[in-house]
Amino acid sequence: MTTTSEPTGKDFEQMMGFLMGFFQTQIASAIASYSIADHLAKGPATADEIAAWEGIDPQPTFRLLRACASLGLVTYDGNRFTATPLLGTLRSDVPGSLRSLAIAWAAPGHWQPWGRFTSALKTGEPQTFSTLGASAWDYYKQQPAEGAAFTRAMQGFTSGLVNDVVQVLDTSNVKLAADIGGGSGILLHGLLAANPHLKGIVVDLPEVVGSAEIAARELGLSNRSTTLPSSFFEYVPPADLYLLKHVLHDWSDDESLSILSRCRESIRAGGKIAVVEILLGEVGGEPALGPLMDLNMMTLVTGRERTQDEYRRLIEKAGFHVVSVKPIRPPMVVIEATA
Repeated sequence: MTTTSEPTGKDFEQMMGFLMGFFQTQIASAIASYSIADHLAKGPATADEIAAWEGIDPQPTFRLLRACASLGLVTYDGNRFTATPLLGTLRSDVPGSLRSLAIAWAAPGHWQPWGRFTSALKTGEPQTFSTLGASAWDYYKQQPAEGAAFTRAMQGFTSGLVNDVVQVLDTSNVKLAADIGGGSGILLHGLLAANPHLKGIVVDLPEVVGSAEIAARELGLSNRSTTLPSSFFEYVPPADLYLLKHVLHDWSDDESLSILSRCRESIRAGGKIAVVEILLGEVGGEPALGPLMDLNMMTLVTGRERTQDEYRRLIEKAGFHVVSVKPIRPPMVVIEATA
């Protein structure tokens, strides 16, 4: 006796959509790589025009755009294609742009490890060593062009969160904020721009922090924003506030505890940390982004997404006390904890 209902035609259709998901990733990457969203932001265009602008073949370009029309990315009037708001997420000039992410996720650094996803399930180990010959982080050092694309992807994603974080984070008692693993400093610079009394420091690896110095100069923040080349496993500077955005989810519990412990050792009296991460919710009742990103972490690195209780236990094990969990863009939250 079966306890489940039989699949319907609609179920088979939905599963076909799942199975073609990797087609759509490559479609989004092609749109991004050939700036199609940027071109159509200027107005409707034919496939021949787009192909000429980008130096690609007109016939495959039309076939790509036909698929885009069926996916709701463009509309077609029989001659020209027009962008929809969904396509606009792949423009290069919108806050939170997903253009670079589309390119990065279709590149070998993500694509090849995911080809061994079943091995990750069997072994519980990330698949970067078996496919790329290195950890994800070392691979990006070896492939600077792809590493730069991934960095731009993270910058684009962060730019869409800055205002949300700034609005919920109380900095009234903060004089110095440190952005740990802060990359080009987008989050810190947004915080400084909104809080003229603040000074800040971006802490990241030597090959990364130069981009934060350039960004600070361009934003006129050089007098309030500095950098420190350092591994967050080894040392973080004294500060009143530590920003940890999408840092802990990259690492195992033991590695995350090491990062948090460095912050606890250096934090100034009365200081706090702000952990910005995806929060896993109730199984089956949460947005898919969280569980899917958890699988991405499993496949690529030693990290994972966590529930609120898991973050609380981890943070408090390092000697902090969680005082608030503030939702921003679902399923993202800002977890504040004091020393």
